[in-house]
Amino acid sequence: MKATLILISLFFQMGAFAITCQTPRGAKVLDIKSQSVAIKQPFRIDSTRAVASLNKVRTKILGNGFTKVLFHKGEKHIIHVSDKENFSNLDDYLIVRSAEGHEMTYPLECED
Repeated sequence: MKATLILISLFFQMGAFAITCQTPRGAKVLDIKSQSVAIKQPFRIDSTRAVASLNKVRTKILGNGFTKVLFHKGEKHIIHVSDKENFSNLDDYLIVRSAEGHEMTYPLECED
């Protein structure tokens, strides 16, 4: 019984969240939720149409932040937000790695 209460408490502490992040000049727009990530069409941050909504996302919780790993169109995407209560385009970033091993890192501008 006590273990069940601890697990429920941890679940609510992680909490559900929804964040919108974009790379500079809106090249990539990401709607990040607790269990999924939607990659939107460029330059359409207000658009509700998502290019891809990915539910197979690995998430690692790091204090108030998180790192999400997903695969989209043969590329590995690593999304890192260091503190979801205090966004920073210096500490929050997106890494896109191609199948050939080419890697691009973008700073992220996020908002609730």
